[in-house]
Amino acid sequence: MALLSVEDLVVRFRTHEGTIHAVNGVTFELEEGERLGLVGESGCGKSVTNLAIIRLLPKPAGRIEGGRVLFDGQDLTVLPEAEVRDIRGSDIAMIFQDPMTSLNPVLTIREQMVETIQAHRKVTKAEAEKRAVELLAMVGIPKAADRLKDYPHQFSGGMRQRVMIAIALALEPKLLIADEPTTALDVTIQAQVLDLLRNLTTEQGTALVLITHDLGVVAGMTQRINVMYAGFIVETATTADLFAHPSHPYTIGLLHSVPRLDAVEGEELIPIEGRPPDMRRAPTGCPFAPRCAWRLEACWADNPGLRALSGEETVVTTGERATHRSACHNPPTAEEAAAGRPLRAGFTAAPPPSGAIDELGGTTANIDDFGGLVAAIEAEESPIEPFPSAAGLPLPPEPERRNDGI
Repeated sequence: MALLSVEDLVVRFRTHEGTIHAVNGVTFELEEGERLGLVGESGCGKSVTNLAIIRLLPKPAGRIEGGRVLFDGQDLTVLPEAEVRDIRGSDIAMIFQDPMTSLNPVLTIREQMVETIQAHRKVTKAEAEKRAVELLAMVGIPKAADRLKDYPHQFSGGMRQRVMIAIALALEPKLLIADEPTTALDVTIQAQVLDLLRNLTTEQGTALVLITHDLGVVAGMTQRINVMYAGFIVETATTADLFAHPSHPYTIGLLHSVPRLDAVEGEELIPIEGRPPDMRRAPTGCPFAPRCAWRLEACWADNPGLRALSGEETVVTTGERATHRSACHNPPTAEEAAAGRPLRAGFTAAPPPSGAIDELGGTTANIDDFGGLVAAIEAEESPIEPFPSAAGLPLPPEPERRNDGI
């Protein structure tokens, strides 16, 4: 049985401006000791997926509205909050993006580490302090015993991130979620932090979910990759297979958007055209269709599920033999993936149906019709009537606003 099994997870944010369809039927598994990368552009649902796993969605707007999260056989979505608190920190730990805002600025490192250890272990304060010194030394902080009395602002950005890693690993969790752990760090410190994470999780046998938009980070850190777009997993494969044989147009776009060491001199990058979708709109069809050069007519109306590229009926979801799967009606060929564009003679992207937005072509605004442009954008971004979720689950109606001033 997998250590973590996420099944058809649906997350919504109910706001005054409408419902945000943040996560739309995400499913994946993770074995003990396995390292999984979760990649995609900002706003695609990476962080929200993992906040939902550990039940830390912002309240009252964020809600899990469908699916299950099985950890060690327990469904975390239905456990009482007290039991989830016992699991957080001890069995599942999370490293957040910005260590400066994650650490309490008015408490010393000693107070924060000792509190974490004593909250989950029946140990004395002296024993907890001894463990804290061991952890700081383990993550490479010199003079660990002396640094315990320091405050977060007395550490550099890289050192604060090391403290966060020490706190996360203090109770030897079975699962570590690292949300952009190298954000705002220079390249040298990034490499040190990633090496530290890789070595410590390997030594302790800790499973790792690494959230990032940097494909270079997951290339050297993970064994499998899930690519997310607009709240969906659009491609999943082992790390080596995904980089060697990308199959979804979005994955190909990501790979062609970053420089390569083996690129031909003068070769231009190929950006992904258009804008990400408005997450207030209930998903209909493939969410990447407005930006996709390989789209067919079916893409506008039908969102394909993940399918094995090999056509095999038996699907392996974890480990080094995990099945390469992609959610695409018209997968690019190997030659097209290398070129970053369709190469088939006479092929053109299917035009959008009436009312749909076409993000291809790099259309620019006409300054003479600026008012019309604003009106079009406002119409596009207006609140939309809710549809059934992409996971096939009915969404509850929006709560009625009361007019009695309460």
